[in-house]
Order: sequence, then C-alpha cells, then structure tokens
Amino acid sequence: MGFERIGILSIGEMGFHWAKLLKSHGVDVLTYDQDRGETSRKRAANAGVRSLPSMTQLVNDAELIVSIVIPSAAKRVAEKVADAVMQSGRRDLLYLDANAISPMTADDIAGVLAPAGVSFVDGCIIGSAARMGKGTIVYVSGAAAERLCALEGFNIPIKVLGPRSNQASAFKVVYAGLTKGLQGLFCELLMGARRFGMLQEIRAQYEESFPGLLDKVSSSIVGLRIHASRRAEEMDELKRTFNHNGMESFMAPAAQKVLQAIAALDLGEASATGVRQGDLLETLELFYEKGLLKYD
Repeated sequence: MGFERIGILSIGEMGFHWAKLLKSHGVDVLTYDQDRGETSRKRAANAGVRSLPSMTQLVNDAELIVSIVIPSAAKRVAEKVADAVMQSGRRDLLYLDANAISPMTADDIAGVLAPAGVSFVDGCIIGSAARMGKGTIVYVSGAAAERLCALEGFNIPIKVLGPRSNQASAFKVVYAGLTKGLQGLFCELLMGARRFGMLQEIRAQYEESFPGLLDKVSSSIVGLRIHASRRAEEMDELKRTFNHNGMESFMAPAAQKVLQAIAALDLGEASATGVRQGDLLETLELFYEKGLLKYD
C-alpha cells in the first residue's frame, strides 16, 4: 500500500528533489519549516511542498517522515519529532532517517523514537540529488524496513539490507569514504596542477588513465561550494565509526581536512531552486583564487 502524505525534514537540495519526484506522482508532500531560513522556505514553495504551522500537525498528518539533514542535526530533528508525537498521541508513524550518520548515531535516534512509539527505519541515499528517479538508490534496514518498499511506486528504488537498525548507516559511511575521499583528493591534486600551470594537461592524463572518473566526480566537486561542511561531517562520522569498532582511520581525517578548508572559504548560499551553479573549471578557479590549500 502506497503513501499519500509524506513529510520531509528538511527541504535542502536532496529534499527538494525528493519532493519534486513525489509530487509528480501525486503525493502530498509536507514539511515544517518555520524554523528554517528564507531560502529553505522558498525552496519548499518552489517544489510544491505544503508547509504546516507546527511539528505536531506534521506528525499528525504525515504517514511517513523522511529526515534529510546534515549529520550533526539528525538526532536533534528526531528529538523534535519524538516530542511532537508524544504531545499529539499519534500512533504508527513511520520515520526514515536518510542521513549520512554513523551506526552509533542511528542507534541513538532509534532510542529517541522508541518511547514515542515511532517505527524507525535506518536509511541512506546513494546517488546525487538531481538523479532522484533516475538511478539514485535508497538503502534501508530495520524491523520496519520492508514498509519503505512502497516508495518504489514513486520511482524511488529501495534495497533492504537487513533487520538491524544501523546497517544502512554503516553502509553509507563506508560508501561516503569513497565519494568524499575522491572529492578531497581531486581538489588537492588539481589545486597543485593549477599552481604548476598544468591543469589541462593533468586532466587529460587522468582521463586517459582513468576514463570517466573525473567526470563522475565533477558535479560533486562543484557542489562543494555549498556542501563542503556537510561532507566534512560525513568523514567525521566515518572516522568515529572506525574508532568505535577498534579500527584507526587515516584517509577519512585527511579528506575531512580538505573539505573543511573548502567550507572555510564560505563561497555562497544554496539555490532556492535546487540547481547547482558553475562547472568544474569555474569551481577550481574559484577555489584557487580564494587560496584553497595555500600554505602561509
């Protein structure tokens, strides 16, 4: 049985594309954004999302809440939902945490939601926001994970990893280590190539040696103008996950430092239409002009 009313917290770039896809299939997409900035509210309006006046009304009206926020906000959002559910007396609310969080954070969120009677599903999104409905996959785990298969009726592929409430988060942080690691590595190397006056030549050699690889990463590098801080948080989640399980991580902290350096450039604001600005060469030149990785 499909969903008719889905709440999304919040309508960032990924949430915007989720909302657009769901709306195209006739879903009533809801949010609570009174505590969000003007750009976020405009983005929700542009996606056709119905903004509700309170979190309590959101949990009452929605059949499913999807949390798509920065990792550091994931538990805080779950706490607000749990409080609203307790106040409203709502039963059988389904909650999908689709954030790039550690398995430990997923366990914490499950613990926050359980006393309120909320059915928690751990999830992760593999693929870009712009490819929602065109290949981006949502992996899920937990006792209620099978219920999310109803989203496939809206052209959102769902893969169930298993019954544990933190499997999807473990999957995501390891996968993110590759994608964000490549972004950080390419940024560092291409800044060097730009410094040595060989940017075009090194790009050509990368393409010859690893056909298509840089092109696959290019859009994500452009997205670092806005999302570098979020992606640095993901690398911290990966590092903490390894440490929690008795392993030391060397690559995640290195990628985190590059992403934090990009975030510190403070290059702009997210678009109200969910569209990324610029291309790879423009972005690299902007990074270079702003002094990315410059050693004083």
